[in-house]
Amino acid sequence: MRKRVCYIHVGPHKTGTTSIQWFLQENREELLKHGYFVPESESKRGAHHALVESLCGLDVGEHRDRLVTKSVAALVETPSEAIIISSEALEGILESRRHAAAFFSRIGELNLEPKLILFPRNQPQWINSTYSSSVKSFRRWDPFQSCALGFARSVGAKFSRWLALADAHDAELIARPFTKKTIARGVIPEFLGSIGINLSQFRDAQIRRNEAVGPFTVSVARDVLRSIGETNKRLTWLQAKRCKVELAGYLGKKGLTDAAYCGLTTTLARHIEQQLLSDNDAFAERAWGRSWGEVFAADTAEKFRPNDLEMCRPDWFTARRLRRATREMKEIVDAVLLDPALAVEAPWNDLRQRSGLISKE
Repeated sequence: MRKRVCYIHVGPHKTGTTSIQWFLQENREELLKHGYFVPESESKRGAHHALVESLCGLDVGEHRDRLVTKSVAALVETPSEAIIISSEALEGILESRRHAAAFFSRIGELNLEPKLILFPRNQPQWINSTYSSSVKSFRRWDPFQSCALGFARSVGAKFSRWLALADAHDAELIARPFTKKTIARGVIPEFLGSIGINLSQFRDAQIRRNEAVGPFTVSVARDVLRSIGETNKRLTWLQAKRCKVELAGYLGKKGLTDAAYCGLTTTLARHIEQQLLSDNDAFAERAWGRSWGEVFAADTAEKFRPNDLEMCRPDWFTARRLRRATREMKEIVDAVLLDPALAVEAPWNDLRQRSGLISKE
């Protein structure tokens, strides 16, 4: 029996994943007409986190297991020759050999031929965007520079690991560079092209992007989370999710919403690029037959001016607003932490697992 193709969009984070997932969910019926089946999602934005966690052998909880069972049955029953799954959580989960083995074994049992879709991004911009997103989501509170330098030294920053993963599990890797040009024209045409579809075939092709937060938002979230960390309290996934919503609501109500956070200096960006040059070039040569610098020419030439309020002292008025916002948000977050419904101790409510940050045994 001939295997069907399974396109597995693995991210990484902050490379247009929300836009892609939103498009897939909004166009499920139209994609089905073209022979591409997209499973149902547990979330409004269209990600398949519960499905991939289950395929990797992780505990997703009874309330999510029902949808997973339904989705797996649909994968078996669909007559479509192609299936599309999207979850940037795989960026972290597949670093674990055990969970990667479980995932690809299950894909094989479903008679699917895996094709991984990856959007590599120049690391300084990637780190900067990921950091601000993680802070606003109440997942980290360390200073930007230590975060950036630590990540640049990690396995997760090296895209060559995806080549090794694909080779180990006999999967094809389809890599499309996520450049400044990709951001300008939208990632959806690139994604659809990678699976053999022309965007013009779809009437609903609007691009949805997550707006990046600014330095004020990052400072408030970081300071609040630090105060929690000092008590050795670890947030659950539900608590962090509620805190993120409360923060956005508070800042919006107070007219304090901002955008365009930057923790990078040009010197730091060039240092990170130099650290990863060898691995980047090896990846780019195999994936695209060119050097990393050729593919990401505009990105590697970009200059940066940081606006992180820990690096650039704010004026007295901004500092006063920051102290007040932090104090009031702490009160809101304290109330969130008192809700027992959000504090359930279970694997599915573990913030690290739900973020793809599981142990790499």
